[in-house]
Amino acid sequence: MPKKRKKLPKINLSNILKLIENSIERKLFKPVALSIIVSFLLFNVASYIQNFVADYKDNSHQVLSKNPIKININNSNLNIDEAQEVEYVIAPGDTIGKILAEIGADEKDAFEIVGEINKNMSFHSINAGTALKLSYKANIVYDQNDFLNPVKRKVIIKNLSINKTVEELVFVEREANGAYKAKNIKIKLTKKVKKYFGTINNSLYVDGVAAGVSANSMINMINLYGYDVDFQRDIHDGDKFEVLVESYYDEEGKKVKDGTVLFSSLTLSGRQISIYMHRIKDSIEYFDAKGNSIRKSLLRTPVNGARISSGFGLRRHPILGYSKMHKGTDFAAPSGTPILAAGSGTIIYRAVKGGYGNYVQIKHNADYSTAYGHASRFGKFRLGSKVKQGDVIAYIGTTGRSTGPHLHFEVLYRGSQVNPAKVKATSGLMLGGAELARFRAAKAEIDNYRKQNN
Repeated sequence: MPKKRKKLPKINLSNILKLIENSIERKLFKPVALSIIVSFLLFNVASYIQNFVADYKDNSHQVLSKNPIKININNSNLNIDEAQEVEYVIAPGDTIGKILAEIGADEKDAFEIVGEINKNMSFHSINAGTALKLSYKANIVYDQNDFLNPVKRKVIIKNLSINKTVEELVFVEREANGAYKAKNIKIKLTKKVKKYFGTINNSLYVDGVAAGVSANSMINMINLYGYDVDFQRDIHDGDKFEVLVESYYDEEGKKVKDGTVLFSSLTLSGRQISIYMHRIKDSIEYFDAKGNSIRKSLLRTPVNGARISSGFGLRRHPILGYSKMHKGTDFAAPSGTPILAAGSGTIIYRAVKGGYGNYVQIKHNADYSTAYGHASRFGKFRLGSKVKQGDVIAYIGTTGRSTGPHLHFEVLYRGSQVNPAKVKATSGLMLGGAELARFRAAKAEIDNYRKQNN
């Protein structure tokens, strides 16, 4: 006589569906685990189910299945023991503690993990978009007669990693004694030389970024031309640009940052201006094709991104209402824009000066000095301080006799104002001998990269 099969307990379909929904919302199981649970629970009621859609509403993470799932079934309980790996992208308002709590980590473990992370990086550096990876073990036990409430639920975090920078991550791991320990791990990056080029239709910065160059590299490139190019008058629609950059990629082939600008070229109304990078000892310098330094004694534009609103010469004064000699160049830019020292020298005036408002004067040598008026506030350098070319000495404002935020820039030759556009700045370092030979070899290598990237 055949053995009588044990009668299965009655299953409430509504409770089953609530259980599945609850499991998804709590991020307890991977899809494969859910499939096994559904198969078990709906063994005798499959005819009631025709469609089941598992829609993960939270797309801020994805679950990666790598480990086997263990499911034990006895007379009364459903026991699921599963290893999981979850990848998050930190959303606005998220914290590490909040994410661990949502997963169901033990409060003591979560507190210890957060403390270990805090030892290795500032939580202020954890911004929206930061990558976070978790590996943990989840053990959930359900009574077959009550699928809505687990009899037992335990989550153990095995390890956690979070990006500190594009080159480094913090890795927290559970040790054999149950304690957590964090360490910094370098991210392997691959360096590639990349060529970017294009036509200027909007601005050099905007079109360069649109071509794929990082914002920092474009700013560096623009600064290189600050000695020779007037970005308001010399650049026109249809001019060309080219830049060769050391770019860095992660193990997945994604570009994470740009490094040194190796070469840049501007073709302005048919005239090409090329700049090559060359290492001298531990410093990086830039030269023209002949080995002459691009650094000049004076910058033509002491404000990045500004436009010339008034040139040197006779003009009708916007406030006084009569014609008056304008003895400088005005650069219009938003309040707070940094004002750069046009050349190296000593600050000989730093105070309010009549219609100039907040005024700074730098003496460069026995003949030349430069002056900067209408500043909103001064930089960190004091009267008598030595400054280097490019140092921030003040910030654009509208103090003194001014109709709007701008920099009034003057070049003085032996105490008298002269037209800044007509001052011929002297060049800096000129390579020779063995160093010139090294430069020519480096230049040939850069030109070869340019041909390979066509």
